[in-house]
Amino acid sequence: MTKPQRDNTPGDGATNVVATLVDAWHELRVNRLRILLALIGIAVAVIGLTGALGVGQLLTDLRTETAERSGGRTANVVAEGQTTPAVVDRLSRLPDDFGVTKHALSASTEATVWTPTAQIPVALTAVEPDYGEIYRTVVEQGRFLEESDADLLAPALVVNDKLWQALGSPDLATQPRVEFVGGGSSQAFTLVGVAPNTSEFDSPIAWMLYDQLSLVPGTSQAQGSTTLSMWVPEEISDRLAAQLNEQLASSGIMVYRGDWAAQMGDSTEFIQWFVIGAAVGMFLLGALGLVNINLVTMQHRVREIGIRRSYGATSARIFFGVLLESMVATFLAGVVGVVLTVAILQSSWLQGMLQSAGLYEPRPFPISAVLIGLGAATLVGALAGALPALKATRVQIVDAIRY
Repeated sequence: MTKPQRDNTPGDGATNVVATLVDAWHELRVNRLRILLALIGIAVAVIGLTGALGVGQLLTDLRTETAERSGGRTANVVAEGQTTPAVVDRLSRLPDDFGVTKHALSASTEATVWTPTAQIPVALTAVEPDYGEIYRTVVEQGRFLEESDADLLAPALVVNDKLWQALGSPDLATQPRVEFVGGGSSQAFTLVGVAPNTSEFDSPIAWMLYDQLSLVPGTSQAQGSTTLSMWVPEEISDRLAAQLNEQLASSGIMVYRGDWAAQMGDSTEFIQWFVIGAAVGMFLLGALGLVNINLVTMQHRVREIGIRRSYGATSARIFFGVLLESMVATFLAGVVGVVLTVAILQSSWLQGMLQSAGLYEPRPFPISAVLIGLGAATLVGALAGALPALKATRVQIVDAIRY
């Protein structure tokens, strides 16, 4: 009499997978003390790997933001020339000619401000509103200059903390006035924002709208040069700068890339790869320890494997059961490591330290670092479990009798 064939239903595959996962989880619970130290090692390795990637990203962001406050966003094409009507007119038309949407004219000069105690010199920069975005100008109180400020009865002004303190630290909610003097006349400006000092040696600094520079007494003809900053895609920046420099050289306008990436991009990439290399080396040490422990402990599971085979467990079931034990364990260790890493790097005290160091735009923890950490932990579990799993499939029922 022939043995009836068992029909393979669509749910059989899923049932086998779930059963294998349940077996793996059961083995982890039974042998938790045996693998605890190995998993702690993997969790620490994941913390090292994920933390290194996260710290590498934070260092890159810190370096980038610090550099972009002086050189502009990536990529910043700068056109500069002496302040004459012809040069200013050409610079004003340049962004429209090339379809640049983020751009700002700027000019620097010296001015004099009345404070409650004396008249003091101020480094005054006249800018267009996009200047604040292009150069990541940080405002810790109030706001930076806007297009609508051109319609105010009293021109708007942003000062640094040094000048704000010299003015008596007025409350911005009261719309305090700042009086510029010179040439026997004066002009009042409305204080709308305060920017932090970049160092303790900063001198008083102020920013105002470019078109209102002529309102400042004694400075209408003071500025020596006018600069146009254009934030353009990096892939066209070098070509655009070279093309414009060639076209405008006869007009007395010099064009170049002024952003940080033009000079320091390679050094940032080196930092990232160095951090990644150190993290991978740390992770491999933890993985090697797990492989050794799994191989040694498999010697003590011969009886268990032999009994399971005597009850009909196939070689495939044995192989994937042992393999998934390792993968599930390392995945859980990876989750613990990632959670601890994110909690540390996103903590309020660390974010406060980064802001004090210059990182004014904290970003979420990079999801790529999380995925790499979990993926690496799972991959190590697969590699560390493959050899013991292969060894387990060769265990015979008779071997169980010897143990």
